[in-house]
Amino acid sequence: MSDLELRRRLRTFINQAEAAWFKVYDSSLGRKVIVVRGDEYIQLPLQFSIRPKIIAFFRKYWSPAFSQVQFCNLKSILFRGRRYVILADPGPVPNHVVSLRIICQTSTRIRVRAVLSGGSSGNVVIFYTIARSSSNGLTIISRTGLKNDYRFIPCK
Repeated sequence: MSDLELRRRLRTFINQAEAAWFKVYDSSLGRKVIVVRGDEYIQLPLQFSIRPKIIAFFRKYWSPAFSQVQFCNLKSILFRGRRYVILADPGPVPNHVVSLRIICQTSTRIRVRAVLSGGSSGNVVIFYTIARSSSNGLTIISRTGLKNDYRFIPCK
């Protein structure tokens, strides 16, 4: 695979990974709303109806640790056997690759510098470490810029 092809693949992969949390959260829009202890929650579709399905979806892009944290930050509840997420406007975060540069790579790891747009404060530089498997799969195992992104707040 040429350097240009790898950069294109990484750009697509990172864009999909950054959009994964929103894909789960936004899948609830227009669905059943319930009120629990004064908070409104919206039902997720069957595709994301239980925790293992959501974690498995995040694992397409993220390490187990990142997947767990993103699940936790959905602020979901289980009600009568179905998963619901809190009704709120999550706000903007940097999640779209504007530019990308491969810093270094080995047979098992790729270190990437990406400029992401979409946040309230403009473009942000994010560094990723991406694990590469023998089956040509990619998994994000490290990402900078976590403290200002509600998707990656450490869970209690």
